[in-house]
Amino acid sequence: MTSQLVDFCFGVAGKVREAEEKLTRLNLDAAEAMFADLHQRMQDGLTKTDGDNASGLQAALALPSTERVLTYQRQLVEIASTMQTQLGEVIDTQYQEASRQFQRFVESAGQNAPVSSEAAIAFLKQIIAFANTAHDSVRKAAKQTVDFAQSSVSAATETALDTAQPAAESAAKAAKH
Repeated sequence: MTSQLVDFCFGVAGKVREAEEKLTRLNLDAAEAMFADLHQRMQDGLTKTDGDNASGLQAALALPSTERVLTYQRQLVEIASTMQTQLGEVIDTQYQEASRQFQRFVESAGQNAPVSSEAAIAFLKQIIAFANTAHDSVRKAAKQTVDFAQSSVSAATETALDTAQPAAESAAKAAKH
C-alpha cells in the first residue's frame, strides 16, 4: 500500500508540474507578444507625420489587443481544464484501486465472519455502493463544471471579439485622422 501511495503522490506532483510548465510558457509567450505589440504600437504612433504625434501615440498605445487577451484567457482555461482532467484520472485510478481493496476486504471478512455478522457485512457493502455512487456523481459534476467553464469562456470570447473588433477599428481610424 505504501508503494501505491508514493506512486499516487508522484503522479499528482507530475501532473501539477506539467501544468505549471504550461502556465509558465503561456505567461512568457504572452509577455513577449505584449512587448512586441507595445513596441510596434509605439513605432506606429511615433511615425505619424501630421502635427498630432502626441495624440497619435496615445491612441496607438490605448488600443487594446483584445484578441491576444482573449486567446490568453482561452489558453489559460484549457491548461486548467487539462490539469483538472489529468488529476481527476490519477485520483480516479487511486480511488478505484482503494475501492477494490476494500471490497476484497469486506468479501474476505464476510467469508470468515460468524453467521451473526451478516448484517454488518451487508451494511459495509451498502457503504461501498453508496461511496461508488457518490464518487461517480462528484466526478460527473466536476466534468460538467469544467465543460460549462469552457463553453462560457468560448461564448464570452466570441461576444468580446464581436464587440471589440468594431471598437478597435473605429479607434484605429480615429488615430489616423
